[in-house]
This record gives sequence, C-alpha cells and structure tokens, in this order.
Amino acid sequence: MKIGVSTFVMQGGRSGVATYIRELLRFLQLEDSENAYDLLMARNEADLIPLTNPNFRKTLYPSFINQPLVNLAWHNIGLPQSRYDLLHIPSYRRLPLLKRTKIVATVHDLAAFSVDAKYGPARMLFNRKMVPAMIRNADHVIAVSHNTKADIVRFTGYPAEKISVVYSGIDHDVFRPVPVAEAREQLSLLHGLDKPFFVYVSRLEHPAKNHIRLIEAFERFKLENDSAHQLVFAGADWHGADVIRARAAGSPVKDDIVFLGFAPLKSLPPLYSACDLMVYPSLFEGFGFPIIEALACGAPVACSNTSSMQEISNELVPTFNPSCVDEIFQCLENAVSKGLGAETRARGTEYALTFDWRSTARSVMGVYRSVV
Repeated sequence: MKIGVSTFVMQGGRSGVATYIRELLRFLQLEDSENAYDLLMARNEADLIPLTNPNFRKTLYPSFINQPLVNLAWHNIGLPQSRYDLLHIPSYRRLPLLKRTKIVATVHDLAAFSVDAKYGPARMLFNRKMVPAMIRNADHVIAVSHNTKADIVRFTGYPAEKISVVYSGIDHDVFRPVPVAEAREQLSLLHGLDKPFFVYVSRLEHPAKNHIRLIEAFERFKLENDSAHQLVFAGADWHGADVIRARAAGSPVKDDIVFLGFAPLKSLPPLYSACDLMVYPSLFEGFGFPIIEALACGAPVACSNTSSMQEISNELVPTFNPSCVDEIFQCLENAVSKGLGAETRARGTEYALTFDWRSTARSVMGVYRSVV
C-alpha cells in the first residue's frame, strides 16, 4: 500500500498538531515495514521530520505553499492524490473537497463551534461553514478524544461508526521526573527562574487559552499570601497575545509574571518537575498535551473541566470552571497549602505511561488497513 501524508500546517514545529505529525511519523517508521510512505512537505520544514525507515521518502514543495489560502487550494488542485492508495491529512482544515483517492483525516478539535472569537471573522466563517463539508468528504476520521468524536458527530453529521478515537502519546524518553534540585538549577541557568512558581504551558492565544483569568487569580493569590511565587507562561505568541501581554504589564504583580516565549523541549521537564502547579485554564481543548506531559513528570496539575480536559485527566487532578476566577484561585491556594503526596504523583506518572506513541501508530495503521 502506498500512503501519502500531508505534513503541512506544522507551523515550524511549534504547535500540538506539529507534535502529532512529527511523533506519529517517527513511530510509524519504527512500526511499519510493509507499506510505502510519501511525506508531502514544505521545503523550509523538511528538517522537522528525520527519515529512519527506507520505506519512507519526502516530496518537497516550495515553501510558499505553506500560506493558508495557497495551501488549501493546493490540497484540492495540486496534490497528486491518484499516486496513493490512501492519503492521510492530519489537519482537517486542509481536507480536499475534490477527492481522487481514499482519505483519512485526523480531527484534533472543533473549537470554533464552542469558543466565540476563537479566530478572526474570516477564519470563524471558514471553520463553521466550510469545515463540516470537508470532514464529511473523508472516508474515515481519527478523533484524538471521545469529546472530539462527539463534536464531529454533533456539528458535522459525520457517521459515528466511521470515526476511530485514537489518543495521542507523549515522548517518555523526554517527559519523566527530574529531581527538584536539578530541575531548579536547570531553570536558573536556562531562564533565570529562582523563585517558586506556577506554570502554564500554552501558546499565548486570547481569549481561547484564558490567560487573563489566570492572571486575575494569581493577583488574588499574591494579595492574600505573603509569597514569592511567580506565574510563568511558556508559549509562543499567537492570536491575541498582545492583549495578554498588555494585561500583565498593567498588573500590580507584573514583576512576578514571566513570559518565557516558546519553550524548547529541554525546558519542559524541569518546568513541570519544579513547579508548585501546572495550571491549565484553557477554555477548550481537543486533547491537551501539557496535562499528560506534566503528569509524566510528577507535577501537580489542575485543569479546566470543559471539553476533553476532564476526559484526558481521568479524575486524577483537580478541575475547575475556567470562567470562574475564584475556582482557579482556589487551585493555586490548595497547591501551595496542601502540596502533592508521593502516592498521588506516582498515580499520575503511571497513568501518563498509557499515552504511548507506539500504540498510537499501531492504531493508525489499523485504520489505514480498514479503509483500503
């Protein structure tokens, strides 16, 4: 079987979708010795996916094809679909309406249907009006959570029996506990962090990632406690980042709000291992990688009780209404006053081990076989 995989929308490797594409292809190369794969890539992103299996090759295209409108048109007109027995599109926003082979789509979330102003007006219109028809054109859909599967059925009318829920994995060679003293030393050297801290690992996106309410909860925490704690944001600027930065700059505790920007992979395990809480107040997630990554590192975690987050956290962590500043504040307060016992940490790290990319790759291969 010859399989084409569109790797576009990796956005330089700085997104959850990029992690999905990169890690899925890494483990498909380890698991699949029978099928032939052609990775369709923009030339400027070719180095993001190393080849380790002779059955895998790359076909490189000019980098300008990465531009959204050009890329959408290319997937319909320029992509040589007929070369393949099956085409996997890991981003549903690039699904072609003009179909000439079997197509498998991965749908990460349908956040635009649940979060107003998730994107600008044009992108919201596209996501709410065009995307459902694009998804319905796929022969099979992989959903990254049961919550996402339910949304697909609800908002697009796609048949539930043609949707497979396949959880993503995490890299367990990277995400593992780091001794606290060692983690603090690394953070001091890498980022100048020397105080106790709460961390939120997420791109700076407003309003969907809900940074403003977290800042308000942190302000109350600082007001009511004689504490040296800092609030650390680890993530690249995205839509609405200027609103978040402006709110932080006007905060009475602005000196204790730290923006690290995009955090390289080596920074994440010490951030998770040394924090007093990895707090994840996003309004909506299709999966939520940082929740599992943090648990794998033995971190205390609290997250929103919406969308897939309650499903993925599996009742192992405190959850809160992300629209309620008081509830977010209470999680910060409890993290410091109560801490996290060794037994609870062990349960989290054990649970995180069940999110394994090798298992993900095998399940995806099963989908390929069933479709063709």
